[in-house]
Amino acid sequence: MFNGQLNGPIGTLPDPTTGQQLPAMAQGRFTFAAQGDPNTLTPQIAQALMQATQRVLSQKLSTNQVALPTLAQSLPHYTNEIIAASGVAQHGVTVQQLELAVQVQQAAGPAVYQGALPPDPHTQMQNRMAQIAEERMDPRNYEVKATVEIGGFKLQGSSDKGFDTDGLAKQGIEKAKSELIWWGIGAAIVLLVLIGLAGLAWYVYREFKNPSTGTGSAANDDADGKDKKSNVTAWDGKSPFECKGNDKVTIDGVTAKLDKGAAITAKANCKVELINVDITAPTGVVAESNAVVTVKGGSVTGTEAAAKTSGNAKITFSGTKISGKKDGKNIEGP
Repeated sequence: MFNGQLNGPIGTLPDPTTGQQLPAMAQGRFTFAAQGDPNTLTPQIAQALMQATQRVLSQKLSTNQVALPTLAQSLPHYTNEIIAASGVAQHGVTVQQLELAVQVQQAAGPAVYQGALPPDPHTQMQNRMAQIAEERMDPRNYEVKATVEIGGFKLQGSSDKGFDTDGLAKQGIEKAKSELIWWGIGAAIVLLVLIGLAGLAWYVYREFKNPSTGTGSAANDDADGKDKKSNVTAWDGKSPFECKGNDKVTIDGVTAKLDKGAAITAKANCKVELINVDITAPTGVVAESNAVVTVKGGSVTGTEAAAKTSGNAKITFSGTKISGKKDGKNIEGP
C-alpha cells in the first residue's frame, strides 16, 4: 500500500448562479495499491484524480445537483465517482482512499445567491424514495388486465383500453380458417383412400383377367386351371425385354446389342428361358423377386454386370459364354 498527495489547479468549474467559469484548486491525499515503482506512479495517479475531479464536479454543478456554497459538504459523497472517472483501475491501480478539498475562486459581481440551496445527496435520496413510494401507492399508475376463456375464445380486457374487440374478431377468423383447413385435410384423406381402393380393385381385376404383363406375348391359363405353357416369344433384341407376373417365356436365337440398361429383366414369378441368345449390354440379365431365368448356350456380355439377382430370384447358365461380373446370389453356371 502506497500514499500519495495531490495539489494544484484543476481548471475551471461552472457557477450555476452567475454562469461564470471559476478557477479551482484541489488538494488532498490518497492511498493506492499497484504493481510498479510508486515514485513514478504517484504523480500520474494524482494528475488523473485531479482531472476526474474537474469533470465530475463540472457535471454536478451544471445539472444543479450541487451548488458552490455546499460543495465542501457534498464532496466526500463524490470521491468514489471521482476515483472511477479517473480510469486508473484500467492500468492496474487501485485507489482505496481519497481525501479531497476543493477551493473555488469567488465569482465577480455584487450579487450574492440568496435562494434556497439544493439539498445534499442524502436529502435528495430521501425525497426521491418518498416520491417513488407515493407513485407506487397511486392506483392510477397501474393497469388491470383480465383474460377469460369461453368456448375456445380468449376474451381480453384492461382498465386502460377496455374490451379487446379486435383481438376477438381475429380469433374468430383464425378459428374459422382452422376448421376449414381440417375439413379440407379430412376430405383429401378420404379422396386418397377412395382412389387407392379403386386402384387396388382395378389391379386385382386386371391380374385376374390377364395375369401376364410381360413385354413378350402373353398366354392365358388353360380352362382346366393348369399352369401356363411356355411361349416362344418374338424379340428383336433392339430394346430391353421385361416380363413379370406368372409368365413363362422362351426366346430363341436372338442377337441383342443395347447401349444402356439391362437387356433381359424378369420380375415377380416370371420364368424365362433363353436358347442360343447372344446379348451385349451394360447389364445382361436381371432377375428379381421370385423370377427364374435359364440360359442355354449363346453368350452374355455385360460391361457393368453379366448377371444380377435380388430377392429369391435365380439365374442358371448352361454352356453359355459369360463376360462380366455376377452380382447377387443364386447365380449358377456355366
